[in-house]
Amino acid sequence: MTSDEKTVSRSDAWSPEDDVKLANLVLQHIRSGSTQLRAFDEAATLLGRTSAACGYRWNGVVRKHYRDEIEKAKEERKTSKVHSSIQEVETSDSNPHQKSVSQELSMTDILHFLQTYEQKFLHLQQHASQLENLNKDLANRIGQLEVQVIHPQSSSFTEISSEQLDDDSKTLFAILQRAKKILQDSH
Repeated sequence: MTSDEKTVSRSDAWSPEDDVKLANLVLQHIRSGSTQLRAFDEAATLLGRTSAACGYRWNGVVRKHYRDEIEKAKEERKTSKVHSSIQEVETSDSNPHQKSVSQELSMTDILHFLQTYEQKFLHLQQHASQLENLNKDLANRIGQLEVQVIHPQSSSFTEISSEQLDDDSKTLFAILQRAKKILQDSH
């Protein structure tokens, strides 16, 4: 391009101001617990674009510049939800209908917690089973090594002393004890 040529900008190009408006709307919707789709609908009206164009711009360009703000908005939403739940509980004495809404919310939270807990518990059970199988395999291997040490003429491991085997067994036992403690602590 020569110095005489001018850059041509598209009439529908996104300006930095448009990006900021879009970001502010999306962050506002995240804070309030609304969906990004609703934010894109609102941004479409404000910016004179389609909702799809706003979503595409947000996901393709703008979002990566607002990672910290997105995380803060999510935290604010959680904090706001906790505060509103506390207020619901405090006002539930004067309004019986409000009390049932608060109980529904807490029951939903409890159900979600239990489902997540069940998944974690099943995962830990599988991990414990794997460790038990490893323990059995290692115990078998120790038995094989003991036989080789006791009958050195049939083994190529004659250099292994009983003290070394004893030390190795103690180390292995300590590792297994730590694994068992980790599993117990995770429950």
